[in-house]
Amino acid sequence: MHYLLTHWLFSLAGTLFLGLTAMVLHEFGHLVTSLMLGIKVKTVGLCMKGMYIVREAGSPSKNLLISLAGPLTNVALILLFWGHSPKFVLANVCLAFFNLVPLKGSDGDRALVCLQQMQKESNTAPQSN
Repeated sequence: MHYLLTHWLFSLAGTLFLGLTAMVLHEFGHLVTSLMLGIKVKTVGLCMKGMYIVREAGSPSKNLLISLAGPLTNVALILLFWGHSPKFVLANVCLAFFNLVPLKGSDGDRALVCLQQMQKESNTAPQSN
């Protein structure tokens, strides 16, 4: 019985560690992309929903790239660790999928808003004949 409890606790701790690692790397994707695009990052924090980054506003196209950078980081990690670490792959699949669902405050929601802003800007741009 002691062995089962110890095994369960170590398994749980290891899985939590892999999930937290995937989350940190996801946010690191947003952070690096922001800096590469010249968008100043004000702070990085942690709340009940997970990690977050507060940054200056950018253009809709830059914001779209930054919004998609986190999930794309998870997709890259899925491809990199496929066949090596099923739990880490699963953590990244969950993060990528649920962050791309367009729910309020998610990366998918922000990406959708950016696409709508870009479409609106292209529709209101003066047409040259």
